[in-house]
Amino acid sequence: MSDDQFQRLLSVQDHDTRIDQLRHRFETLPERAALAASQRARQQIDDRREAVQVRRLELQRNLKRNEDELAVLEDRIKRENDRLYSGEVTGTRELLTLQEEVDGLRNRRSDMENNALELMEAIEEIDAEVEALAAGSVAAEAEVAGSREQLAESETVVQAEIDQENAARSTEAADIPETALASYEDLRNRMGGVAVARLRNGTCEGCHLGLSAMELDRIRHAPADEVCYCEECGRILVRT
Repeated sequence: MSDDQFQRLLSVQDHDTRIDQLRHRFETLPERAALAASQRARQQIDDRREAVQVRRLELQRNLKRNEDELAVLEDRIKRENDRLYSGEVTGTRELLTLQEEVDGLRNRRSDMENNALELMEAIEEIDAEVEALAAGSVAAEAEVAGSREQLAESETVVQAEIDQENAARSTEAADIPETALASYEDLRNRMGGVAVARLRNGTCEGCHLGLSAMELDRIRHAPADEVCYCEECGRILVRT
């Protein structure tokens, strides 16, 4: 490789590093977190609406059962009351017993009517909450849509930068031998993304360790087109 190709390989490394940074930025955009937060808020509202609606159905079933039992009780009160005043029962003790039974049934009816009233009030409260949650759901959906739009805009900006870096990288890599590029890509995978480093003042700028005097002398006298590697980390060295 010529000195110009080594410099181009360094430039390729710089572009790849920038591309990695941009991809990380793409995945960690604050707008992405904002969208996730708005989606969670919407889901919480939806979960609450579902729970409230289940509770409403339960209250409605209880109210219907109460109304059915109350209707049966009303019929029984009417029958016993009719017996009380029909003259059918004449004994004093029997009349007193029947009167107590009618009074007991009426007390039970009063309790059931109060219970029905409480159930209806609870249903009204739930209906008000359902209405509020419906409005909250609409607002939350609008928030999600807005967050999604903002994320798309930011993704477009970052993706444009990635595309620009990729184009510049392709230009720099065009004249580098395929074998050198293959070695570079293999090293990038094994070295956490950094495969090429400058050798400056006897130190590899990739691992920041100094090379031995013997290795430095060997590299100094190596042919200019020879690919040299750091004896410490194995990265390709570009002599400066």
